[in-house]
Amino acid sequence: MPRISIVMPFRNAAATLPEALASVKAQSFTDWELLAVDDRSTDNSAAIVAGFAAGDGRVKPMKNAATPGVVGASETAGHAAAADWLARMDADDVSHPERLERQWQMAEAEPHLDVIGCGVKILTPLGEGMVRHVEWVNSLMEPRAIANARFIENPLVHPSALMRKTAIRAAGGYREVPWAEDHDLWLRLLEAGAVFGKVPETLLGWRDSATRLTRSDPRYGDALRHKMRAHFLARMPAVKERGVVIAGAGPIGKTLAQELQLRGIAVKGFYDVHPRRIGERIHGSEVAGLEDFGKKWREAVMLAAVGVPGGRGEVTALAEGAGYVEGEDFWVLC
Repeated sequence: MPRISIVMPFRNAAATLPEALASVKAQSFTDWELLAVDDRSTDNSAAIVAGFAAGDGRVKPMKNAATPGVVGASETAGHAAAADWLARMDADDVSHPERLERQWQMAEAEPHLDVIGCGVKILTPLGEGMVRHVEWVNSLMEPRAIANARFIENPLVHPSALMRKTAIRAAGGYREVPWAEDHDLWLRLLEAGAVFGKVPETLLGWRDSATRLTRSDPRYGDALRHKMRAHFLARMPAVKERGVVIAGAGPIGKTLAQELQLRGIAVKGFYDVHPRRIGERIHGSEVAGLEDFGKKWREAVMLAAVGVPGGRGEVTALAEGAGYVEGEDFWVLC
């Protein structure tokens, strides 16, 4: 039985599959199987995979036996995987030769970890936004930092992950959801107490393109990300019992308040610096100024929803100064 099962869904990826497959074969860690799942390709992707499999019995071509899409393909591979650990990889990415070896070393050295990522290099970036996102993700190294960042954006690049199969199955596996399926999985794992770590070296080339789901599919956009945040926040015992206060009464704060109220969560109030907002009521809740920060509604869980540059750090400093503990009664959302 292999120690790692690599899960690689693909659909019409003939242009990038050869490089992705070659990077798997070049791994210094050799005790793996590759489950390459064809998600109804109409080009010669399946033939490319078959050619690689003919020379290496560890490469196992499969067809998506579930719902079309990345969720069905990932679940098809997950159920067939022989190993206790699943390594995720996309058909347009490139793994460094030592990726699996370094991640396996961390898995053995730190057995409390359930998900292990690595540093990522963006390939062919189409804009500064993705570059900044990768820089931010790469800055999250320790388990607590990754867990605390869960609501800001996706805190771990999905195809960089090595995952304990029992943890994935216990969390319900991949699900068809209205928002990003990988971020949804991370949130369910973290909710269940899973521990995330990261190998510091840059070991995955993550390709940007106009057709990647993060750019082309609305499930990965801000509107549904707000709904996802509210969905998981509303399940937290402290939020359900004590309600929330939102730092930031702008568009993001207003949207999150409405989404939380729809899920039965009490929004006790808002904090804001804009003079014209202070004293108003938004969705029935009062807006207070910074002179009341950490004093009014102190029992509520604090949510930072300030989208302006530098706002995240300023609110975090205020919250820490007022005695809030990030990851317990204080969460940063943007």
